[in-house]
Amino acid sequence: MNSDNLTSLRRTAFAGIIIAMAIALGYALASVPNIEMVTFTLALGGAVLGYSRGAVVGAMGFALYSALSPYGIAPPPLFIAQTLGGAAIGIGGAGLGAIFHRIKSPPIRVACSAGIGLLVTLLYDILTNIGSFIVASTKDTLGAFIIGGLAFSLVHIVWNGAIFAMLFPAIFRVAGRSIFSLRPKPRRKAFQ
Repeated sequence: MNSDNLTSLRRTAFAGIIIAMAIALGYALASVPNIEMVTFTLALGGAVLGYSRGAVVGAMGFALYSALSPYGIAPPPLFIAQTLGGAAIGIGGAGLGAIFHRIKSPPIRVACSAGIGLLVTLLYDILTNIGSFIVASTKDTLGAFIIGGLAFSLVHIVWNGAIFAMLFPAIFRVAGRSIFSLRPKPRRKAFQ
């Protein structure tokens, strides 16, 4: 087996492990409102695997998490919102991985981790609030529905910002350069 095939196999295995871990952590903390580790885990997958694979891992992770829910799969608009939000989380994690690859300053890494955690969680919550609004079809305006949902999600957003700030730098410090071994190499532009 050549090294390209081996690397592809490792990426696929890592993606599967990340998705399984995200789902397991999601159900482990399901009884605690707005406290979850799914977002962090899928963003970590994006950080290690890069943008396109990170988007796929994030989307698949949330799609399977929703589809396997003991409460039943989410209604289609909400399911689509969860899946799109998961893809955005994987892409955000890939961006954070790119930042960590280039920037070695611990305070900047912590700040970037917190910022990406806040941003991807906010985006996910906005998308799922829109999906919920479509499903609920209330007489409220969309803006009021989103603001009300975000107020409820404040704990979720702050939690993920804190978790990203604490765990991303720690994992990258411990794993060092080995964490980037699965990340695709940047392509060089033909004309520079």
